[in-house]
Amino acid sequence: MTTDHIAGHLRAGGHPPGGVRDSADVRVEQHRLPQTYAAFAALRDATGEQTAAVLQVLALYGHAVDNGDPDLLARVFVDPPALDGATSPSHHTVNTEVKQVPGGLAAWSRLVTIAGDGSVASADVVDVLTETPAGWRVARRTVHPRHGGPVVVTDGEAPWA
Repeated sequence: MTTDHIAGHLRAGGHPPGGVRDSADVRVEQHRLPQTYAAFAALRDATGEQTAAVLQVLALYGHAVDNGDPDLLARVFVDPPALDGATSPSHHTVNTEVKQVPGGLAAWSRLVTIAGDGSVASADVVDVLTETPAGWRVARRTVHPRHGGPVVVTDGEAPWA
């Protein structure tokens, strides 16, 4: 299993909506993101209520993907990706930090996947969330594999970049 597998189940073809379209759009980032994280960490913290709501939304992601539940996935994303039906590893979102950004919230998490053969991959996942009438939803997701592999980025710049 490669670390790009982390995002590979999001849509047939392996990419989230608006994400990487072909290999020419893929770039490899370094293992760590200290400058990017420092800019994120300097943002104003979300309120406790906002943080609790975002943690709930991000927790649903693993359940939705691991169980192939598109209705549950619609409670995570503004524009939910199609599930490809393939057997995917177990997903665990941990170490989430939530900040306020113009027009919404941003969450920086670690995504850990565990495959049936015991192999493990991890990535930094940065989500930008917007509040909808149904609650907070992920509007933009960027996946930075921790051990090489392509970065999967949805359209648009991070609001703190």
